[in-house]
Amino acid sequence: MKKLLALAFIIIAGVNAWGQAAFVLPSPTNANDSLTIYIDISQTTYGLKGILTNHPEYKDSVYMWTWAPAGPACGNGDWGNSNACMRMTHVSGMIFSIKMIPTQFYSCTPLQLYSNGINCLAKLQDGNAFASDGLGEAKTEDLHIDILPALCADKFCFFPEAAKKDDFLTITYDNGEETNTNLQNLGPDDCYLYMSAKAGINQFPISAPADVTTNPLLKMQAVDGEPGKFRMTIIPEEFFNTNGANIQEVWFYVVSPSYLPAPPTVMKYVLLNCN
Repeated sequence: MKKLLALAFIIIAGVNAWGQAAFVLPSPTNANDSLTIYIDISQTTYGLKGILTNHPEYKDSVYMWTWAPAGPACGNGDWGNSNACMRMTHVSGMIFSIKMIPTQFYSCTPLQLYSNGINCLAKLQDGNAFASDGLGEAKTEDLHIDILPALCADKFCFFPEAAKKDDFLTITYDNGEETNTNLQNLGPDDCYLYMSAKAGINQFPISAPADVTTNPLLKMQAVDGEPGKFRMTIIPEEFFNTNGANIQEVWFYVVSPSYLPAPPTVMKYVLLNCN
């Protein structure tokens, strides 16, 4: 019964993904929340489909192998012996799943997840099994899943999720999600950002930490109709004076006129570095 209910959920919730060999739910996806990757081996063409058709007893020995947006933090293991952390759950028929928080599972940033998507395949623990029997390697072909960003509900949200140094970049801060009691309940004129550009090994701050709240460029604007939310929009290469150095990251943290974090928790936005 549980498997029937799970399959019904996939059909209803993933109607737009149905017919694809690999997809994620929920979609759109919050990179910092739980998601489930589904692989429908019946939609694939390589050896694993035929192997499971002839040997359904191996349905509990299917593993994911993945390499993008990065290798898994726990490691794929060896091709002939996948790590236990990569074992997939049999849902129904030839559908298998694995649940994760992607930024933790891949040790990646949301930007890396949304920019690269997920590349993976399904295999038996020994990916070479049955090759000598003429059934081929015990794996699917390489599969790619594009990840659609969800509307952000985190303390800091970015638009776009992937920006270049000459793009507009909007940072939205939800003070209602703030856990530092010294920064909670900020008034409409109390929210500032210390901001610095990272280019190679060099940092290019707009102002020294102690001078942030006297620089109007660093004041975040209260968002109309959304109490507790503040927003700032910049074009990184124009905002920071880097003397032509190539910006890779934007670093920032919240400051108020009555509180300067020491030491601060620095947020880092990694820019797309492409032409």
